[in-house]
Amino acid sequence: MKRRIALVPLLCLLLAACSVPRVIVHDDPLSDAEHLQLGLAYEKDGKLDLAEKEYRRALPGEPRAWLSLGNLQFGRQRLDEAEESYRRAVRALPDDPEPRNNLAWLLLSRGKDLAEAERLAREAVDAARSPEERAEFEDTLRQIRQARAGG
Repeated sequence: MKRRIALVPLLCLLLAACSVPRVIVHDDPLSDAEHLQLGLAYEKDGKLDLAEKEYRRALPGEPRAWLSLGNLQFGRQRLDEAEESYRRAVRALPDDPEPRNNLAWLLLSRGKDLAEAERLAREAVDAARSPEERAEFEDTLRQIRQARAGG
């Protein structure tokens, strides 16, 4: 009889353990590049909060996410955050002229550090990958020089 009594609590414990829900964490099925692409799609559809979340999920493995995040923040007038994201993009994408141009444009729009803005825009022009890109970056440089000249 004592044996049966001792087995009942043990049996209850075992049954209770089987009914406890378990949290299973799966690996993210999307790659960093896929998170970036999803963020771009969300941004295009105007779903900016979802886009920002996806850009952040793409980091640090997808350095272009810094550029996309900066563009989104700039568009939302979160200029301090945009500046930091652009600076990270410049460091993460040393051969890409676009982050330099965008940071230069942000500095110009703030009327801040125009000497640095001009240097960044000049670097962007020098590294442009197409005539269209070069023309866009030259326009940024022209406007910065005009602002520095007081006009």
